[in-house]
Amino acid sequence: MVTCMVSPMNSKSCSSLAEDRLTDELPDVATEQALRQRYGLTRTRVSDLLARAAREGWAETKDGYGWRLLPVAKTAEALDEIYRFRMAIEPAAMLEPRFGINRTILEEQRRIQAGMLNADLASIPAERLLRNGTSFHEELIKLSNNPYFFTAFQRVNRMRRLMEYRTEINRERINGQGGEHLQILSLLERGDIADASYLIRRHLGGALKSKSPVLWPK
Repeated sequence: MVTCMVSPMNSKSCSSLAEDRLTDELPDVATEQALRQRYGLTRTRVSDLLARAAREGWAETKDGYGWRLLPVAKTAEALDEIYRFRMAIEPAAMLEPRFGINRTILEEQRRIQAGMLNADLASIPAERLLRNGTSFHEELIKLSNNPYFFTAFQRVNRMRRLMEYRTEINRERINGQGGEHLQILSLLERGDIADASYLIRRHLGGALKSKSPVLWPK
């Protein structure tokens, strides 16, 4: 069952929409009226849900009328492929000739990551925890100064978003990943780019292993 991490929307309706999309219970094109009838929601609630889906990159308005639900990762194999793709491009982005250290960005990411580790994670909304993790990887890949790396990252990251709804937030795992984020930042601050590239690949591999048992228990 999907654990919806959208607030203050109706969590049951959000869960149902995400789960139905992952299990192919929804068509690729839908209207707001059909979704209102399916989930018993008001016009405003459906509009809120679809607007959220659009911001996350798995829905868009259809020319003329209705909404188009975009391709998303729906299987363990698809999520594995996405992470393996990220394991290829994110370390490579750091080794690009135009990769440049931006101290302001690194300091901001350190503030965010250290802030999470020093805070009571139970009090931080799950959506914010996920957003902070995504922001870390987005900002580092931008430093490649190669827009194709960032575009590719954004596309696959959006495709995995619904799968993340199936992941129960593991606060201990968040702590571990935050610690690795800080290690990567320290390497970059010292100019040890090759070591940072190696560590981010290992970091992504560990992230996939930690998610798989939750998403697809044996």
